[in-house]
Formats: sequence, structure tokens, C-alpha cells
Amino acid sequence: MLTVHKVTLIFGRSSKFVGLLIRFFDISPYSHVAIYDEENGVVYESVGMRYKGRLGRRKGVIKTDINDFKKRYSAWRVKEVWTDNELWRDDCERMVSGKAQYDFQATIGALWIFRLLRIELGSKHAFNCSEFVNEITRRFISGYSPTVSDWHRLSK
Repeated sequence: MLTVHKVTLIFGRSSKFVGLLIRFFDISPYSHVAIYDEENGVVYESVGMRYKGRLGRRKGVIKTDINDFKKRYSAWRVKEVWTDNELWRDDCERMVSGKAQYDFQATIGALWIFRLLRIELGSKHAFNCSEFVNEITRRFISGYSPTVSDWHRLSK
């Protein structure tokens, strides 16, 4: 029998140049999506730029304190999605400890001509924010690279 588990997503709106580009091309009110572990007060996310937070200075797939996450964005919103991956927290921790990288190629490709042509960019071991959420929740079919707006529309 299939059991589903709630996963909380947190969306962030950035007013920085890259965030504005993502919001414009993606037609989305948000430029970033991550997984929020409410029980532990941490956010699992894939980031391309290093920043210093309470949990260290890294880029790629990282674990961020919720307060540090909220400080980085001019607006944020929490929504829910469901997954059959009962080990989603373990998978997040595995990707953080495995030092999964940020997928710059897919992000550039998502700006958006490659997406229209269905050209696959990036690596199986690197993730932009939307790909990371998909890797954990397994909501979209393999080979499809979801965007922030896809996640915003799918979640409640």
C-alpha cells in the first residue's frame, strides 16, 4: 500500500538581478524553492552563491537555519506537497553530506530557450533549486526539469 508524506516547501522572492530574471522568465512571484523541515527548523536548498549563515558557509545543496533563509528574501511563503518518499529527510541529509553541487547549466538553460527545445543540460549530481526539490519528492517524471512556478502551482 502506498503511503504519502507531507513535505513543506518554502518559496523565496529575491530582488537581486538573478532573482528578477528567474521571476520574469518563469512568470512566477518567487525566484527560489526549497524544502522546509518544520520539526527541526531547517531548510534544505540548492544555492549557487556562497553565503554565511549559522550553519556554515557553503554552496550547492546545503542545510540552512530557517531564520537565515527568511533574512535572504524580501518575501517568502510556505506551501505543502505530498510524496511517497518516506525517507525524504534522510535523502536531504545525504545530499548535504555528499556535497551535491549547484546546477548552473540547468539554471541558464531554464532561461529558457533550452527548455522550449527540450534540450537536457546539467549533471545527474548537480541540482538547481527546483531540481533538488524534485529529486527529494519525486513528483515530476525523470528527465523533466521543473521550475519554481511549476512547484508553486503544484503545491497547496
